Amino acid sequence: MPWIRILIWSAYLSSDWIATISLGTLSNSQGDSEGKLLDPNYTLMAFWVPFLLLHLGGLDTITAYSFEDNELWLRHLLGLVVQVGVAFYVFFRSWAGTRLTFLSIPMFVAGIIKHGERTWVLRSASKNHFRDSFLPAPDPGPDYANFMKEHETNVGIIRKELFESIRRSQEPIKYDSAIAGGKYIDKAYLFKNQLRHLYAELILRLADQKTSEGIIRSLSFDKAFEVVDMELSFLYNVLYTKATVVYSLLGILLCTASFLSIISTSATFCFFIDRHEFSNIDINITYTLLFGAIFLEIYAIVILILSNWSIVWLSRKKNPRIDSICQAITSI
Repeated sequence: MPWIRILIWSAYLSSDWIATISLGTLSNSQGDSEGKLLDPNYTLMAFWVPFLLLHLGGLDTITAYSFEDNELWLRHLLGLVVQVGVAFYVFFRSWAGTRLTFLSIPMFVAGIIKHGERTWVLRSASKNHFRDSFLPAPDPGPDYANFMKEHETNVGIIRKELFESIRRSQEPIKYDSAIAGGKYIDKAYLFKNQLRHLYAELILRLADQKTSEGIIRSLSFDKAFEVVDMELSFLYNVLYTKATVVYSLLGILLCTASFLSIISTSATFCFFIDRHEFSNIDINITYTLLFGAIFLEIYAIVILILSNWSIVWLSRKKNPRIDSICQAITSI
């Protein structure tokens, strides 16, 4: 429905706008910090700054509303530098050496991680970088002078390697026959890179074409469309979400660091910060920011666990217990 698209588009645009305006307002309040450092509420407001960076990083499930948003990654990078700079400006101008001040540091870590992930994903999904990621490194060719000198001794090796290379290029790609509970996710995952090549306007190898054609022909119409639907889902995740970062070892480490930073900050604020010296309104705002950040992190982890990417990764472990987990996930 059009009104749903308008609502989502408005929420996507306003999320960055609200966070940026709030960050500018906090920066403007630093005009005269003399005497304000003794005001606990002033220090608490400065504690909100890294949360704005965290929310500017956006959800893991959406980084771009349209493909054109990915092309603006340079603008987003500039925004990242400026916004992080303003955040540090507010932080250092409000430095009071209290527990609350030091408590802002782990939140800065989480905010920079989230903001940096979004910029990196936008860059990776932009047209030029997306296409270049599939192109091999340029081959300058052999050194013909040395080649002729070593021709007699190396000709046998060269011929053997050439014939082996030709044989490998003509072999079809091997793939697992099924993933437990995967509902043809294995085939969709196999086609994922082929679809990405086509989207990047690259040509597929003949072996890839024959393999994909053979698999599609072996399926019924309904199952073939189901595979294509999953295949497009994988491509959507690459272009419009943080999938390229989140579903990797580096992404898991960053997600863990961000989650631990938020949890440790929330626990410290709840149990080790004297909240009686702050106004009730500011305390409620702080709780909203803390628990909102925790909710978004838990939501991202749940989405990560229930995704098709996780099913593919778990199914490769070849363990009966893991197979039952895959079946449970796909049945949700």
